[in-house]
Amino acid sequence: MDTEFDLSLDATKLSLTHSILNDLMLNDSWSVGDVATLVELKPFMHTEEWEAFYYRSGEEREVLISRWDAPTQATLQDTSLIKNDQSFVHGLNWNLKNLNTHFGRTRERLYQIAETVRNCAKDAQHDLSLEECFEYVRYEVIFKPWNDMVLRKQNTVKTLQGVYPQAEFRKMAGVMGHNYSVDYEAYLDGKLQYALQVKPTSYNGDATHIKHAQQANKRINQLYTARFGVPVYLVISDEKGEILHSEIPENL
Repeated sequence: MDTEFDLSLDATKLSLTHSILNDLMLNDSWSVGDVATLVELKPFMHTEEWEAFYYRSGEEREVLISRWDAPTQATLQDTSLIKNDQSFVHGLNWNLKNLNTHFGRTRERLYQIAETVRNCAKDAQHDLSLEECFEYVRYEVIFKPWNDMVLRKQNTVKTLQGVYPQAEFRKMAGVMGHNYSVDYEAYLDGKLQYALQVKPTSYNGDATHIKHAQQANKRINQLYTARFGVPVYLVISDEKGEILHSEIPENL
């Protein structure tokens, strides 16, 4: 868990596809889901588990959307809408918008985005294959959020180390970290004092899927406390590692 993913990509093609995705807003939460939040919902062991979760979430979304009438389905599946009519998207009912922002996408939906990227690249005199474009879309949607999460947690621990220089923060990786939804353990003179769960600002949201994640993490954190006899504290931080909220008592 929490190992940065390294994907060998051509820098020029990466810059090109990233620019297209940005310009068309195909990496917006309307188009691909709020990936920065989705990647934090569960303690994934590795990128493969996160990617599988993202696609399963996309399949769940397809089922939910299929229950709506044809015009509504067309609206929700229109990735160009956020670029062409933002006011319409922002004015939609929350229940409808949530079907796009709170869920992942299927591989087929990402391939559709990749096809759009390919056509735009071709118009700009760049010949990329569909598979190439899919890999760059996959990086943007799946792996970049993962790497951003890893970097944010590393930066957060550096900040905490400055605040608590007497403590030793040990990364809790692998099965243990996964089973207890714990990112780091804090030791003082070699003795375990508490554990940490490091989350982004979006974790403070009140959306249903976030509330469910909070409840699930709290339950498995309690299992950790029951086993090791120390509390698990929540820390909210931004991408630079700045602490925005901390449950760690000041006297620790």
